[in-house]
Amino acid sequence: MHAGLILNVEDYPASRYVKTRLLQQAGFRVLEAGNGAHALDLVARFQPDLVLLDVRLPDIDGLEVCRTIRANSATSAIRVVQTSAAFITDQDVVNGFESGADGYLTVPYEPNSLIAMLRSLLD
Repeated sequence: MHAGLILNVEDYPASRYVKTRLLQQAGFRVLEAGNGAHALDLVARFQPDLVLLDVRLPDIDGLEVCRTIRANSATSAIRVVQTSAAFITDQDVVNGFESGADGYLTVPYEPNSLIAMLRSLLD
């Protein structure tokens, strides 16, 4: 298995830092974005293997970011795992998958669960 390139999209700097360190310690290469517009720019430029995408972003929400990734033939095969911590309902998870997500995790989650999900999607 190669060290996959993951784009970590999270608007809270402390949370983004923790996730990035976790991913790097698991052997992944990591890019970071703090909002949806920057995420879409990095997806277009670097075509990461997977996007770890916070649903609640300050500009473009994660559902729309995911739809945009899926709508572009150059990026449609990139794996997307959405994460959210704010008042998750079953419908939120359904909306995530309907927007094209390959996985959905609610915060808090066990770090080992996150790494296992990402590795399974990248194998």
